[in-house]
Amino acid sequence: MIEASKKKWFNNLFSTFVKERQIRPFFHTIHVRADDVPTPGLFLSTHSSWWDGMILLMLNEYYLRHDVHVLMDEDGLRRFPFFRHLGAFSIKKGKLSDVRASLDYANRLLLAGKSVWVFPQGREYPQEHRPLEIGSGATMLIHNPEVRLCAIYYTFASHAAPLVYVRFRNHTVVSKTRRDQKQELAKALERLYDDTRDDVIAQSDRYIELFPPKRSLADWTEHLLQIGRGRS
Repeated sequence: MIEASKKKWFNNLFSTFVKERQIRPFFHTIHVRADDVPTPGLFLSTHSSWWDGMILLMLNEYYLRHDVHVLMDEDGLRRFPFFRHLGAFSIKKGKLSDVRASLDYANRLLLAGKSVWVFPQGREYPQEHRPLEIGSGATMLIHNPEVRLCAIYYTFASHAAPLVYVRFRNHTVVSKTRRDQKQELAKALERLYDDTRDDVIAQSDRYIELFPPKRSLADWTEHLLQIGRGRS
């Protein structure tokens, strides 16, 4: 396996680049809601888009501020090795000894008080794909029954650029067997996903903006038209 090699200077530089050159030009803003305080620990997140990793980086940089590590497919980490400096470490599916090494490493991080993020679906699935299914690897990291769930939901509204809604919720695992834990976590993550979608439809005001929106060309045009109407 490939271990993380975090570098603070690289994290600061890359986070600024992602925010100013990736997130703000393409998204109106990121809305965040926490049902429970997301303290350091094991995080299980939905996975519907390539953007999820970048959204996670923004969440940690401007909201959570944890010492975060992310479980990443080994082939992907070999293609983009700089993610090691942001806290990524690898897992190689198919070989039991490699999987165990990655899970042992993740458990050591958790015991040291760090946060470990896992996308338990294994790959991107459309947001409306149901039922939500997860792999069994996440259950092998459950030594503390309380895990943190995260739903990332993308949508369009009255702005030219899409919006991102992120909702956190703690979940206490009560099932005893790995199989039952897997089903329990899949259902809990699916409920959070659906609740986040319901918030979007209801235009819930229980979210905060991660950072102020950057006005798009459409926003500036609307603003100038409002000024013009005010003068007429």
